[in-house]
Formats: sequence, C-alpha cells, structure tokens
Amino acid sequence: MVYDIARKKGTMVAAEANKSNHVQRKIQNRQKDRNIYSHLEDPFASGRLLAAITSRPAQCGRADGYILEGKELEFYMNKIQRKKGKSAAAA
Repeated sequence: MVYDIARKKGTMVAAEANKSNHVQRKIQNRQKDRNIYSHLEDPFASGRLLAAITSRPAQCGRADGYILEGKELEFYMNKIQRKKGKSAAAA
C-alpha cells in the first residue's frame, strides 16, 4: 500500500498514470520488502502524523523536522492519551 501524505480523500494523482513500466516494476519490488512501523500505519492513512520541529528560533518561513517513530512516538502517544483522559474526567 502506498501512502501519499498530500493526497486528499477521493482524489487521484495524475503522476501515477505517467510512470513507465520499468519504474512501476521497480516501485513494486521496493514495496514488496518494506515494513512500516505498526504505530505509523494509522496516522499515515488519516494524514495526521506526529513530528518534532528541529529548526532554530528566528528562522523565517522555514520549519525543519522529522516524523516521530519508535520509543519517542510511543512516549508522546501515551502522553496525549493521558491528557485526553484527564480532560474527559474533568468534564
């Protein structure tokens, strides 16, 4: 399964139709052996990923960062779940 972050629900990307047979075979071979971390499949499908911004302060118009994964992703997901639990109990 190929995930495209920029793709919205129900729309097709025209660039996929213009790929040559060689490129399509190469992509299929790469997809065959890849493994996606189980906690990342749902966020990719919904288009909402957890990321950390690593750019320095006072950088105008630029935000560098990386997608959270592994232990770091688990830590922040647990933190969000605890926060949601507290807000639900307070209401």
